[in-house]
Amino acid sequence: MKPARKHLIPVLSAKTRSPVQSLPPLAQEITPHPPGLSVEDIAHWQKDLQERLERIQQHPEQGLGFIEEHIRQCTLELQRKVLEKAMQTKADAADENCPCCQTPLIERKYRVAKTITSYCGAVRLHRTHGWCKKCQDWRFPADALLGLDSDSTASPMVQEMSALLVSKMPAEQAEAICQRLTGIELSRSTLARDAKRQGDKAIALRQHQTPQAVFVPPKIKLPNPAVGLDQPAKPFTLVIQIDAWNIRERDNWGKTEAMQQRGQELGRWHWVYTGTCFHLEQRCRKGPKGKQRAVILERSYVATREGIESLTKQLHYESMVRGLARAQEVLVIADGAVWIWNIVEERFSEATQRLDLYHANSYLWAVANQIHGADAAAARKWVKPLLKQVRTDKVAKVIHTLDELKPRLDKAAAEVTSEAIEYYRNNQKRMKYAEAEKRGEPVGSGAIESTCRQLQCRMKRCGQFWSTEGDEALLCLEMFWRNERWELLFPHIAVTAVSRN
Repeated sequence: MKPARKHLIPVLSAKTRSPVQSLPPLAQEITPHPPGLSVEDIAHWQKDLQERLERIQQHPEQGLGFIEEHIRQCTLELQRKVLEKAMQTKADAADENCPCCQTPLIERKYRVAKTITSYCGAVRLHRTHGWCKKCQDWRFPADALLGLDSDSTASPMVQEMSALLVSKMPAEQAEAICQRLTGIELSRSTLARDAKRQGDKAIALRQHQTPQAVFVPPKIKLPNPAVGLDQPAKPFTLVIQIDAWNIRERDNWGKTEAMQQRGQELGRWHWVYTGTCFHLEQRCRKGPKGKQRAVILERSYVATREGIESLTKQLHYESMVRGLARAQEVLVIADGAVWIWNIVEERFSEATQRLDLYHANSYLWAVANQIHGADAAAARKWVKPLLKQVRTDKVAKVIHTLDELKPRLDKAAAEVTSEAIEYYRNNQKRMKYAEAEKRGEPVGSGAIESTCRQLQCRMKRCGQFWSTEGDEALLCLEMFWRNERWELLFPHIAVTAVSRN
């Protein structure tokens, strides 16, 4: 027998006296009361919710979005009270020892108050404060137990929110979006400051991880659940791509005019060294027939302002994560920058080296444009057979053609031709494109080019200037997010991850 259906109670509108539908008092079914809530709290919430929903039912233009907003707003205070009570209970359970060295604290003060900004509003915390003779510092054991920073008034969820928002967009935009989506009013300076704190944590964690020879990701993804871990792994090719792009930093604040008067050069643009690595088998094409685009299903990222040495260590680490030690073949694709191939010789000496085809072709196009000037048709006609020779691994013929052509050119064209000849001679061993296409390997570095472009969309906006400390912190946060290690910075997200499984 089917259970009886609950009917909505008709309510008469005070204005129209027409029957409207009201929702049942769902709050009455909440028993027992959650910790930290009184009977009066529940009754007040029930009344507020019922009034809000009845007003929505009477308004013909207010739909689901209004229902969602009103339910969220009227339950925030309940959540805040439960959060405050649960937080204080955990804080009261903290011992009175130093959280760093476990030495008993002296000169203790009790019930020291702190206001914390949480996802549901400001909450008040009282905890013990004492001096650690061993660490020579004042400590709050409850703060450490709750995961609170001594110099921050934001809860871990708000810290995460600040880190995510500011790593994706400027703080002034994050301020408005944060208020709209969460209802929390955080100033742009507060968002930027908390994001910087979390970025510094990420840098410290990265420095601890990078020297490790092997890293096992927290989540092991199997392509087929039926395949056991004891099955031998299939042979694979590890692809590594490296590049760099410029970011604008304002050096020597307040000294610009004096330096210009002394004739000193102002350094504004600095290199961000970037790398990515992935299994060749993870490279595929998606989309409808005729409109497919290349997609890499899983890969690792590196981006740093700390220099080539830091990039080298981080990229080697990420390559180990992706199975460098088990790879049947390692393929490195990049442009002709000497520093890149020095990294390859140092850390990936057994790898196959490949010059990005686009950069190889660009030198021939530079010669063609210099010779034929504005005559684009003539330039295309001249360069087309040479491009084909490059693509079919006949680079020696291209070099020979350019050598014969050079004496007949004017000075400007001869200089461009000399650059192309030198470039091809230095990279000739890396220009095996026909072989690569037979094996189904990429001949271009599009993966790292797109990565650089994506990062520049955040870091190279009009009017933006950075400091090395600021941009490195945000770059590190972005790499933790992209490399799926966000849980290492914010362990509480495991709750959401578990609930999805």
